[in-house]
Amino acid sequence: MNDPEIAGGASRRPGPKPSPALRAAMLQAAVSLFSERGIEAATTREIASQAGTTERTLFKHFGSKEQLVSAVLNEVVIDSMRTMRFARIMDETMFSPAEFMDWHREFLLERIAGAEMSPDNYRILFRELLRDTELAQRFSSAWQQRVFVPLSAHLARMQAAGYVSMQNSPGALAALFYSLNIGYLLTRFALRAGSDWNSTSDVDSTVRLFASTCGWEAAAGS
Repeated sequence: MNDPEIAGGASRRPGPKPSPALRAAMLQAAVSLFSERGIEAATTREIASQAGTTERTLFKHFGSKEQLVSAVLNEVVIDSMRTMRFARIMDETMFSPAEFMDWHREFLLERIAGAEMSPDNYRILFRELLRDTELAQRFSSAWQQRVFVPLSAHLARMQAAGYVSMQNSPGALAALFYSLNIGYLLTRFALRAGSDWNSTSDVDSTVRLFASTCGWEAAAGS
């Protein structure tokens, strides 16, 4: 980032953590301004002012604008997209097709609800992944290990048990699953924000489409 604020604050070390309320205010102000104006254009002075504090205090706690951006992505944006519901994929107990469809439906509805509460998070993440190659590589590596590999492994177990069609590999199915879900969220909250969406019917269509690919035509049509 070619920002004088970054260079000016890069040598500073973060100080003691602020109160939870002040830290949350600074992070939320950064989310709001980053989404509205872009990370390059939003200044740390504006962020601090919107949070009700000073730029000196902001640098004291985050060290630099680079570290503030990292905190926003890691502590606000990415954390907001995590869900306890995904932990079910780690369970050795396999889904039945009907159970997987129910889980998929609740999983996507939960993501939609989270995005409706904090739509700026998706805009910032998608924007930065496209803009910052280094961030995209780091995020991709973490995402694959924490999210993609576990789902692929669970689908592999279901396929070995005869629950999933052998027409596609577990990796291809996992890729399709995330393409459908992430593509929907990207379109709804970043590309066509504010359009007329119907969560219930949209989710049902997404779930049925993935179910059909897995060979669950009977379950998908129910």
